[in-house]
Amino acid sequence: MTKIRTILSIKAAALGVGFFALTLIGIAGLGGGPLAAKPASASATSTVRGSAWWGDTYQYVYFNCLDDVIGDLLDQPGNLYYPPAPYSFHFYSSPCLNLVHGVYLDANNNFSGQAWNQAKGLITFTATSTTPPDGYGFNSHCPHTCNLSNSCLACYVEAEQKVYGWARVADDGTWLKMDSGAAPPVMIQSWDLNNPVLPGHDIAAGDFVGAATSSLGDLNFNCESEGGGAGTCALRQYKVYLDNLSIGHLSAPNWSYGQACAGNALTAVLKWYVKSGQQTAYEIIVNSSDSTSSPVCSSGKKYSSSASQYIIPNSDPACGALNYNTNYYWWIRLYDQSDQPTAWYQYETNGPTETDGDPDINPKTFTTFKHEFPSPYFTWTPPTVLVGTSTYFTSQSQYYTPGQPATPTPCTGSNCHYLWTTSDAGALISNATNSTTTIVFFQATGTSVTLRVTDPENYVCSASSILNINYDLPIWREIKPQ
Repeated sequence: MTKIRTILSIKAAALGVGFFALTLIGIAGLGGGPLAAKPASASATSTVRGSAWWGDTYQYVYFNCLDDVIGDLLDQPGNLYYPPAPYSFHFYSSPCLNLVHGVYLDANNNFSGQAWNQAKGLITFTATSTTPPDGYGFNSHCPHTCNLSNSCLACYVEAEQKVYGWARVADDGTWLKMDSGAAPPVMIQSWDLNNPVLPGHDIAAGDFVGAATSSLGDLNFNCESEGGGAGTCALRQYKVYLDNLSIGHLSAPNWSYGQACAGNALTAVLKWYVKSGQQTAYEIIVNSSDSTSSPVCSSGKKYSSSASQYIIPNSDPACGALNYNTNYYWWIRLYDQSDQPTAWYQYETNGPTETDGDPDINPKTFTTFKHEFPSPYFTWTPPTVLVGTSTYFTSQSQYYTPGQPATPTPCTGSNCHYLWTTSDAGALISNATNSTTTIVFFQATGTSVTLRVTDPENYVCSASSILNINYDLPIWREIKPQ
């Protein structure tokens, strides 16, 4: 190879060429193995990008030919051994023109395709007739079948954020174990950044961390986790990551009883969590039917790289107000750094743990509250509260009904249920569950009283007041000395 480069350098120098394009076809030793065609990726949901580090001997492993800096991109110092710097010209060939390879993660979270290393050649994630060392025992962890029957050598388990399985050097058969004994093993940060794969490090959703093990040394997937988490990014910057913009999770309405008590019960907060890629804009549709046609709310395209929620009501002209006691469907699509949209993602994960409790038992909808929440309010007499004496408290609360969801009605009779409490642990409460009660206090500093009101729909709100409580002064009487 050095001889070929020398001859080409002399020829270019003789012609006075400062830069020229060179197409390399089948040069021995370029890839350490046969050139590979890019596997079909129509069904792939994510393209794996970036580079990993295979120690000082083998150095970088590239997961997509667009990332290659050795091989197709021959304008890098590492490719030029003659003449010495300063170089008189650069070799160049378009990426993915001759050395074509890529690794993919499909909708079943199974890997496929090939990575490449300048010393060892192609490294495959696609199963062949050669059985991995564990005989596909890792398949028991995979969410879908991953074995020879579907040409799979490795899978991703999102619940664990962990990669299981193997990769294999095509030429010499060296196996690389993904779920290795390294700390950490190969993992991918999910959409849930509250569950970090590498605590103490800023790992973005879709980024790999950890190391695969092999007889030739560890293959590290991120400079942040190299050295067991010590990190080597100051020495060399690299990582493997999922490139395609995708969403990992949607949630709604994210509006709790406490928030509904403090404001509009019709508020809905639609949240999304990016699984991988870079968001530059978003677009949301909300409808009362399972159709994107004639929506009740359309956000239009909103340019924002950091937005992760959309609040209704808002000032968008094409976003109408929501109705009480109504089931709503919603969709979102994101735009990547090239301003290309993803497919529409539909919300379909509602359940009892969401703030609406999934009353219609439909995972595709969120449900607005039936009406506004009760408004607790109370007064007391006498206005000056004294330690050791009775103070009379009266509820003057209001509630709402499905027939008049936004119009308050005074609580009367059994329409509302009450609970009186106080921060004075020794206080005596005469009727804790009545609309009126008396309380005898024994604590004079920072004492609060709270009234909790529950309406017929079991919507609950509370109101509290801090009382200024005084000690009763003794009565002084002048007595004539005897």
